[in-house]
Amino acid sequence: MTMHRNAASLSRLAVAACALAGSALFPVAAHTQTQAPADVQNFCTNIVDEARERRYAIQREELQALRAEIEAKIAELEDKRAAFEQWAEKREQFAEAASEGLVAVYSNMRPDAAAERMEQIPPQLSAALLTKLKPRTSAAILNEMSTEDAALITQIMAAVGDTDLPAGDG
Repeated sequence: MTMHRNAASLSRLAVAACALAGSALFPVAAHTQTQAPADVQNFCTNIVDEARERRYAIQREELQALRAEIEAKIAELEDKRAAFEQWAEKREQFAEAASEGLVAVYSNMRPDAAAERMEQIPPQLSAALLTKLKPRTSAAILNEMSTEDAALITQIMAAVGDTDLPAGDG
């Protein structure tokens, strides 16, 4: 750490010396330029390559840090994309669960009979069926169901109807 500070101090000192020397590499205002001894000009000329290499090394480190940050963001986006695809697939499966023929059967049933049958099938299928029925018919069927079943099916319907994408946590 001390060596790094000494190197940094030496670099600042060298730059200041070169600036005072009026080197073409470190131009300064015309009124501060003076004729510098040849030793200072030689020193400035000799450290140009080292200063350039150090500047390149710092830029390379910064670029590597940025690359790591970008790669982390890409990984995060890939995770979110995978979660979205999974969510879209589940939503598609839900929509396909209730075929048109099955919807037609339930739409022609009495609400109390339909409710009794829907309480016996998986709640996801019941929710899919109810979303494809007319709202008035769905409401009548939900009204005939037990409170617990109606609440569960309503939660499923609300979750499927939610257009927000899933969180990145999956």
